[in-house]
Amino acid sequence: MLSALILLRHVSDDPADRLTDAQSRRAWALADFLQLYNPTTLLSGPGSACTETLGPLASRLDLQSSVSADLASDAPKLLPVHAAVWLGARALRCLPDPRRTSVVCAEGPVLAALLVAVAALDGHDLAFHSQEPSEELLPGGGWVLHRDDGRLVDVKPLSVR
Repeated sequence: MLSALILLRHVSDDPADRLTDAQSRRAWALADFLQLYNPTTLLSGPGSACTETLGPLASRLDLQSSVSADLASDAPKLLPVHAAVWLGARALRCLPDPRRTSVVCAEGPVLAALLVAVAALDGHDLAFHSQEPSEELLPGGGWVLHRDDGRLVDVKPLSVR
């Protein structure tokens, strides 16, 4: 069974800010595209920018978005590499069944750590991808992780303009 895990950075510059009119239009444009994946689960990091980014998609699909503290970008005072491992491991805890298509909206550092954690969990080599995961995702950017029977088989950048 094919599914996807869509890792989406919120469309705002600041995760605590409410979306501007232009950012809301961007969220609706993302919803137009992401609804084609027919997600069954929407997960949001804390912060109004994440929940508001998923709002149009939730409305289109008649779904509720769940906010998870496991998707927060706060980490203990650790070396950056250790903080990334900590963020990724924590974010893995809130993911639903990998055979379901889900959208996760959070901040860039959480999404980059989650991408690497999912790839490591499934033994997927990210070296073949054109760009190494970066914490500096553009607003509305991210990745689509394609899965077959719950196992990661491909990663594509998410870039909807």
